[in-house]
Amino acid sequence: MKRPLWHLELVRTTDAPFDVVALALLEPQRTWHPRPGRSPLRVLSHTGDTLELAQTEAPCWGVQEEAIYRVEPHGDRLLLTYHARFKGWPVLLLMGYWRLKSHRIWERFVEGLG
Repeated sequence: MKRPLWHLELVRTTDAPFDVVALALLEPQRTWHPRPGRSPLRVLSHTGDTLELAQTEAPCWGVQEEAIYRVEPHGDRLLLTYHARFKGWPVLLLMGYWRLKSHRIWERFVEGLG
């Protein structure tokens, strides 16, 4: 039997400058993230106005989280996208909790830009 798989995607916009957002997103201390983890972020793509990062983490025993963070222009604002894919049997018990803990991930991030 295959391991359960659950996807979570959160999308928001901000009017913060791209350079400020990119610098803050690349910081090793991710206090705005509900599961900051210990794995470093890998840069998948970084152009003048787009940044895409990936991270693979084990937030708890038996679960693997594959996350993609993307910042891109959206009109006169920036579009912030967090897409996570959780694999493992404990996901069945934890997905609701993680959804509740994560729903303000981008709001906490933007508040931290201060």
